[in-house]
Amino acid sequence: MSEQTSLNDQIRDALDQVNATLGGSGRNILEAAAYQAMAQALALGLQNAVAQQQHAYMLRNALTTAAAQAILEGKREEASEVLKLAESKLVNPSLSDALAEARTALRALREELKRSDDPVNSSSSATSAETE
Repeated sequence: MSEQTSLNDQIRDALDQVNATLGGSGRNILEAAAYQAMAQALALGLQNAVAQQQHAYMLRNALTTAAAQAILEGKREEASEVLKLAESKLVNPSLSDALAEARTALRALREELKRSDDPVNSSSSATSAETE
């Protein structure tokens, strides 16, 4: 039993030392963690957007091949429909749309961090939220 108590005292002492070292920087660490998480999510989103573009390129190649085959077989209407599908938004994802969504998310995070950092705004927004 005495070993367990001394271990707990050591853990408490370590936590006290960490708290003393960090001092008032807890807010900065929280903000850094939020930005780190957002950066990782943004990087993953951009990787997904690039992969989506690569897959769309392969799909457009397949559709072009199908349209060429239909033309060779004399099926012009079918070839026309396949080419219309190849140009659709479903097959051609927009990287600029993905970037705009990421930019919007970053702005929202920045505004939220500014709002929570400013004690005047956070108290007035809490008051307005309570009245609604």
